[in-house]
Amino acid sequence: MYKQIKNIAILSLLLVGCDDLKFGNDFLEKPLSNEMNIDSVYAKKVYAEQALNQVYHSLPDFHPHNNRLSWCALESITDLADALKSGGTEYHKGNVTASNAAASAYSLSYNEEHGEFSATYGIRQAYIFLENIDRVPDMTQEEKNVRKGEAMMIIAYHYMNMLRNLGGMPWIDHAYKPADDMQMTRMTVEESVQKICKLIDDAAALLPWEVSSADDGRMHKAGAYALKSRLLTFVASPLFNNNEPYKAGEAADKHYVWYGDYQQSRWQDALDAGLAFIRENNDRYKLVKTGEPRKDFCSGFFDRYNGEVLITSHRWIKWDINAKSIQQYSYGVCSPLLNYADMFPMKDGSEFSWDNPAHREHPFFDANGNEVRDPRLYETLIVNGDKFWGRKAEIYEGGREMPEDMGTGQNWRWKNMGYPGVAMRKLVQDHNNELSNKFYQCPLMRLPEIYLNIAEAMNELGKAEEVDEFGNTAYDYINIVRDRVKMKHITPEEVAPGVALREAILKERALEFGFEEVRHYDIVRWKHSDYLTNLKRKRLKIWLKDGEKKEDVKDPRKHVFRYEIKEESINQRVWTDQWDDRYYLCPIDLKEINKKYGLVQNPGWE
Repeated sequence: MYKQIKNIAILSLLLVGCDDLKFGNDFLEKPLSNEMNIDSVYAKKVYAEQALNQVYHSLPDFHPHNNRLSWCALESITDLADALKSGGTEYHKGNVTASNAAASAYSLSYNEEHGEFSATYGIRQAYIFLENIDRVPDMTQEEKNVRKGEAMMIIAYHYMNMLRNLGGMPWIDHAYKPADDMQMTRMTVEESVQKICKLIDDAAALLPWEVSSADDGRMHKAGAYALKSRLLTFVASPLFNNNEPYKAGEAADKHYVWYGDYQQSRWQDALDAGLAFIRENNDRYKLVKTGEPRKDFCSGFFDRYNGEVLITSHRWIKWDINAKSIQQYSYGVCSPLLNYADMFPMKDGSEFSWDNPAHREHPFFDANGNEVRDPRLYETLIVNGDKFWGRKAEIYEGGREMPEDMGTGQNWRWKNMGYPGVAMRKLVQDHNNELSNKFYQCPLMRLPEIYLNIAEAMNELGKAEEVDEFGNTAYDYINIVRDRVKMKHITPEEVAPGVALREAILKERALEFGFEEVRHYDIVRWKHSDYLTNLKRKRLKIWLKDGEKKEDVKDPRKHVFRYEIKEESINQRVWTDQWDDRYYLCPIDLKEINKKYGLVQNPGWE
């Protein structure tokens, strides 16, 4: 990794894909020419701006893309989804090793050659920008300071991501030259947190709280406060904050992969970070809330510049139904499990159960065609009878979306993505006309996470029922999120503080952030291997009742079908029955270990 972090005279790595990354809804100037050297790039504001824009291109994007889990999605590793028939790597199967670490959940250098989604690329180019931006003659000092803050935030985001995937890594504080000493050791978790937090604080001091619509996608102070909340919530959790390491080894002995002890004060730090956001925000960022639960929830993650997304990645300008990520979803690289669909409660807040005759007769819509479940279900998954391609989805035997094993589907896309009996809707809508001409974003952090982080920290501190400076308890913060979709409040009488409330919060995060790469890291930080090893993966088969024909189905919402639940895992994973705690963190690529920079491998991957 670090041998590659060097200053380069010709900015060839800055030049790829600059026409793909835009801010707001406007196109940037044409990409930089590969004839330009570092002096000419930082001789004009327009070129320096484009150099920073390309640094933004290193930010992650959780949609399937090449060289990142081989066209798969991280949620397919969790209890929310599976990878069907195509996509997936040795990591999904539980066969990843230090020698093929690039196939794990996180790699230091995805598409390093092109600068896409790469921590090494992003950190290196951000430091090149920081070391040269003061040379630009036609920028004010205020403009330079803001752009410096943005570059610092990109570095901080990458380090946060490295910490939660790999543990402490060496700290880079400038663009290394070939002659520089490359011997360096990993930081402890404590050192990592301190340095990342300082970088976030330094960036926040330079940034405005929010940006205009024309600059949507740029880092800002609100995003800095949000990132700090995520970081401190993660490291306060049992993976790092514990009296025992998750697995023994040299990296554990040196505290590269845990603190070395448990301190409740780390939860207080997490709480303070969340409250600092609320204090500074003063209601400027808000949940999208117009009174239409489904529409508002969808807008919260899908619409650009919606006042809710705090950090975002703009991989493209507009959605394209022919783009590879959409095609991969259609192939089934992130097919929701029935287990996930069953997490969504009834509208009255009661748990859904197939053993309940009333629920089984009308699992998604009542006899009048009205929704009966948490509204987030319908904007997260496509279910039988719901809107699809300008009509109603027919996910049953004889219907137009019958899964492949029920016969010959009438469109190739559905045969794969509808196999579990439900399908992905979130972020990709109906995989067709609902995406047409819509501006693209990948929401890396949204406002509900701040509320749920605060609730979690209050609960872990034994303060769940205490009223804070804003007049809220932990339950109130959870219910702020639930109010948007008009779900019944969670109360101490029904969900006691402590373990029960913790599990309720983790479930709420799964319902709110499904397929936004939150569930995976919740499982990791809470060391919840039981969510995976005890999981019997389920899918749903929907049949017409005996003697019925397709023409008897006037409206699939109101029709009473026969349901069959099958336990089945298409993409078999070793950890289903052979879990090893080494999977809580990813391996460092053996090639990097062998470069003798001083890197120490994570426990269990030697």
